[in-house]
Amino acid sequence: MKPFYIDYPQEKIEGHLHAYQCAFCKIPTTEIFGLLENHGKDCSYRIQAGGFSHSELKKISQVIEPSLSDELD
Repeated sequence: MKPFYIDYPQEKIEGHLHAYQCAFCKIPTTEIFGLLENHGKDCSYRIQAGGFSHSELKKISQVIEPSLSDELD
């Protein structure tokens, strides 16, 4: 079972009575559904909770992206 993350800062979505979103990536909580990978890829909360620094994240994405492009060809 995947860890459930609900400790991220949330803010009310303007114009909605009971709708909230992540204060960092602005994705609604109903789409995040407690899963870290459902936050935006550049979300500060996701990066911190995942244990990555911004520089480490860039290195990882540079390694992953070329390998995925090889599979698609």
